Amino acid sequence: MNNFAELSDGAGAQFLVRWRGRQEGPYPATVIEVKLAANEIGLLHEIFYNGKWVTIRDYIAEREMILRVENQSRVEQEQRARQEAERQTREREEQHRTATLAEERRKNDLMAAGLERQSHTGHVQGAPQFALKPHRGGLILTLGLIGLFVCGPLSLAAWVMGSGDLHEMDANMMDASGRSSTSSGRNIGMLGTILWIIGFVFFLVAGW
Repeated sequence: MNNFAELSDGAGAQFLVRWRGRQEGPYPATVIEVKLAANEIGLLHEIFYNGKWVTIRDYIAEREMILRVENQSRVEQEQRARQEAERQTREREEQHRTATLAEERRKNDLMAAGLERQSHTGHVQGAPQFALKPHRGGLILTLGLIGLFVCGPLSLAAWVMGSGDLHEMDANMMDASGRSSTSSGRNIGMLGTILWIIGFVFFLVAGW
């Protein structure tokens, strides 16, 4: 049970005390608390409170109930305030994310529009978007022919280089104007490599 003084309406509150028709006081709440502690008065003594006489026990019970309600109300109010603050924080974070996404979309749209303008300008002016590698059709054809008749390893080189260059032409990374000579050189290199391998195998078999 709380102290009487702590339960009273205020530090300056004073009460008339009555017991079996005999009235005393008024006493401050602190004095009544001392008298209760010294057993000079008991919980069945009456005090004049809110225009009526009530026992000290009923007064304490009523005040404890009021304080519990006030404390619960304060806790609920603090909880609502905390929830409201959290809600506002979430809203601000959501607004910030929304604004960030909108800014990113705006930048992406501007970048896409700029690239589109550059692409359109490039097509109108006929300027290439990037420099293509020069083809090596003549070199590959020459290697294929020399490899076919003179040096077998050059046929293999023409085969490998031709295959790689044709792949780059298909990927628009190399000038495709040399496709014909590159393809011919690769095919001759392929033929030369096969013939040189057959000849080498035949030489080995004949040597046995």
